[in-house]
Amino acid sequence: MALSSQTLKISITGLRNNSGSVILGFYNNDKAFAAETPLFTKVESKATTVNHVLTLNYAGIKPGTYGIVMLDDENNNNKMDYGWILPEEGYGFSNYTHFGLTKPKVAKFSLRLQTKIKQ
Repeated sequence: MALSSQTLKISITGLRNNSGSVILGFYNNDKAFAAETPLFTKVESKATTVNHVLTLNYAGIKPGTYGIVMLDDENNNNKMDYGWILPEEGYGFSNYTHFGLTKPKVAKFSLRLQTKIKQ
């Protein structure tokens, strides 16, 4: 029996354009999410977006439970831009559609990465 690393495949759908980048923040608790201090962040160019879908693959992420938050940073200024009240740039959560003006709990959009065991 041997342990095998897995690759996390993320498909981001509904992107408005190929401009800028996406910023993915990986969280494991509500306190960090409220403070906007992710465990780690991935920033990816949207240049390879096809039909409003960007597919990303990550190897080497440690097993654990993560909630992933995505910002569609169209102007590459590394922050969410707001209009009068609402965001002007797209955002999303892993496997979760959010409605409302308050932040969801990390448990609502978390996923579990496990180590794969080869027989």
